[in-house]
Amino acid sequence: MTLAIAYPREGAVGLRHERVDPLADERWLALVRESAGAGPFHHPLWLELLRDQYGFGIDAVCVAHPDGTLAAGLPVARIRSRLTGARLVALPFSDLCPPAVSDAAPREALGELADALADEQRRAGVPLEIRAPLPGLPGGQPGPCFLHHVLPLGPDAATAQGRFPKSQIRRGIAKARREGVEVVRAVDRAALDEFFRLHVRTRRHQGVPTQPKRFIHGFERLFREGLGWVALARWRRTTIAAAVFLSFNGTVVYKYGASDRRHLDKRPNNLLFAEAIRRACAEHAERLDFGRTDPGNEGLAAFKRAWGSDERELSYVRIAADRARHEAEGVGVPAPVRTFIEHSPPAVGRMIGAALYRHFG
Repeated sequence: MTLAIAYPREGAVGLRHERVDPLADERWLALVRESAGAGPFHHPLWLELLRDQYGFGIDAVCVAHPDGTLAAGLPVARIRSRLTGARLVALPFSDLCPPAVSDAAPREALGELADALADEQRRAGVPLEIRAPLPGLPGGQPGPCFLHHVLPLGPDAATAQGRFPKSQIRRGIAKARREGVEVVRAVDRAALDEFFRLHVRTRRHQGVPTQPKRFIHGFERLFREGLGWVALARWRRTTIAAAVFLSFNGTVVYKYGASDRRHLDKRPNNLLFAEAIRRACAEHAERLDFGRTDPGNEGLAAFKRAWGSDERELSYVRIAADRARHEAEGVGVPAPVRTFIEHSPPAVGRMIGAALYRHFG
């Protein structure tokens, strides 16, 4: 069943504002496939995972041509929380989610979409956060800022590897191979369980709540549809590092990573990313998105930069953002909570994550 609510106002170029169900309306998937800027976080299966795991209501605010085809749109989640208040977020647990704009859309489409989003925020009467820049958004205010790293990929791995400016990256890859580290790619639940085992340890060390295991298992459906994989770095048949990658429309996104700190001297992550880049090139991906980085985390930023990635500032934008809130995804977690998680059994971080992630997004 398709849900499409037409707004009463039409734009100057005949584009009408619509709110559509991106999980059921086939026009949404057609739009994101036609948009060079759309990535895994726009895909209906990612939106479905957020809805099913956290109970978010999800619509897509769009502008459509007179014949009904969509010119541009943005998925928006409705979060209702007694802890953090009601708000609209585009999009929870998604580092970067810019508007999807059809490559054939008129140049006015993005401005019309900005107007439609402002209309949606006024109707809802709650704050709206867009996790991407959107110049010209009526009432838009600066939101959080991060660093964002993207590695352009070429037709083969050798082209991408030519961008590695740091000899330490190459030495790390060579050392991992000398130590006998091997990287395998998998898409099944067993691989997700291996990742989750390290994920729990890593989050505890960072003092950050752990994403629920059910959420991690939800990636299996995305993987079945070719939307990503798990990379496992193994040494003597033991997984010592792992990463979850999402892939769609020419973009590979590094979503989550985890490591066994006892084996970091073997440089498993260097080989893991080298193999991920090789595989992405083999599948004709155009870019590897390393995700957002807190400006204060220079160590992580330096690691991403060392692969030859392009670094830029990533600024979110908000309307009626009249209250500050913490980001439960690892940025802004209060120091006492971090300390408590670090010094507690791993189960504590899992319980906190299961209880609180749906409130923060």
